[in-house]
Amino acid sequence: MAFTTTMLSWSTIEYGKRMGPQMKEARVAIRYAADYFLKCATSTPGRLYNPVSDVAAETAAALAAASIVFRKVDPSYSKLLLRTAQKVYQFALQYQGSYSNSLVSAACPFYCSYSGFKDELLWGAAWLFRAANAVYYYKLVKSLGADDQPDIFSWDNKYAGAHVLLSNRALLNGDKNFDQYRQEADNFMCKVLLNSPPSTTQCTQGGLMFKLPESNLQYVTAITFLLTTYSKYMSATKHTFNCGNVFITTNTCRQANILVQLVHELT
Repeated sequence: MAFTTTMLSWSTIEYGKRMGPQMKEARVAIRYAADYFLKCATSTPGRLYNPVSDVAAETAAALAAASIVFRKVDPSYSKLLLRTAQKVYQFALQYQGSYSNSLVSAACPFYCSYSGFKDELLWGAAWLFRAANAVYYYKLVKSLGADDQPDIFSWDNKYAGAHVLLSNRALLNGDKNFDQYRQEADNFMCKVLLNSPPSTTQCTQGGLMFKLPESNLQYVTAITFLLTTYSKYMSATKHTFNCGNVFITTNTCRQANILVQLVHELT
């Protein structure tokens, strides 16, 4: 639920101007979820239902991203969301671990945290840095690193999303301190673009990106969001890169996304 809320918020942040009257409906959905997270985080000060780091850091990410959505239309609510996100993230740092490993968890085998919880800590810190623009979260982001080389983006593994989110600073702000995340985002695109030599992506007989046998469309949807958003950042700065001997441009990412969308419509 927290991941879905974060992604819906990110969608409105990036593409809200194109959503027209649906932007209002998106805010209603985000507020509905954010109100639930506020209750989880404030009913007992200093605690969160449910713990630990992966759930807490993702909840912090959702609240921080939502705070950006409401910054202009409801400033007081936005500030409440950000303050709560900061407290929840501190909880995630203080009580480190995966919820699926806790004694009270019934998450496995349905929602086991296969990627661990460090990706959520990075994801949460990245969103808090985006929302608060504070040096504290910048230092956290740098300390958590960008060493993981994923070929997927999902509710469980947030590394690629964090890398693309942070690449915004390198590409749109020209901040060299974030070049490592731009490089990580490049590497992720190389792993998911079909004609890239390092690609690990398979396709169904109909041409749909195939990652995992169960609920495949959730992974395809999340990955194509990153393709679209990263191509947007690339377009703004005319950024290009190489995957082996293949030259990658904005159009490469967009064409891959269009292909997936066409297959979605046909299926």
